[in-house]
Amino acid sequence: MSQERARARASKAAGDAPRCGSAAWLGGMVLVWGAALAAPPAAAQSYSPGYAYVGAPMSNFLSSSYLTQTLVNDLHTPQRLQAATKAAREPDSASALLVPTRGPATMPAKLAAHYPAARQAQAKALFEDLLVRYRGIEKQFGIPRGDLGGALASFLVASWMGLHNRSFPDERFPPVVAQMRSLLASQPELADAPMLDRREMYEQMAILGMLMAGTQMALQQQPDAATEQRLREAARGYLRQFFKADAERVGFGPGGLRLE
Repeated sequence: MSQERARARASKAAGDAPRCGSAAWLGGMVLVWGAALAAPPAAAQSYSPGYAYVGAPMSNFLSSSYLTQTLVNDLHTPQRLQAATKAAREPDSASALLVPTRGPATMPAKLAAHYPAARQAQAKALFEDLLVRYRGIEKQFGIPRGDLGGALASFLVASWMGLHNRSFPDERFPPVVAQMRSLLASQPELADAPMLDRREMYEQMAILGMLMAGTQMALQQQPDAATEQRLREAARGYLRQFFKADAERVGFGPGGLRLE
């Protein structure tokens, strides 16, 4: 199938797909992602967040950013999460942690490097596109461009979506953003980190969140058991790495993320 025909088929599938439950997180963004995420499962499998068909190991993705790896080792205690939840409810809760977004992004190439050489250019192009599309999420929810807390919230919500193959209610997303801002504001490693490292973390979280959520939404349109299993395994691995706990314990309520 030609790229043009694939895009046309993807757009039609996205436009015809019904919403599940309340207003689904990401709204109609699947329509503009193109064939890579909304096409038949074979295309989505090539870039699913697990190792998929092209051999990119999920476990390597979170180690692509030094700052992400550092923070992952310090964000998992229940006390940190409880403190962040309480702080997010205060009137003077942490403001957005912004990173500059002008100039070429570096994480698409770093993430694509985990794919076989013959597929790296295509993977890099997809990741660059997902990063651009993520700006629509920022606009939709009133998140300042380059907000690190928003990108982290998107990644964690999308991982939950992938684990459970379910949509996420719009109204529960802003509390998670506020919670992640408070959590990140308490990290001395983040305050001392070079701006390039902060930007790479932002790009990484935004890209992987879009990839996870996009794959999950594509599965809602055209189920595929093998792709769903890979997505579930990737999501479970991400959440386990972040919280050093069973992924099934990660939940979301009106107040944000919680460990049950």
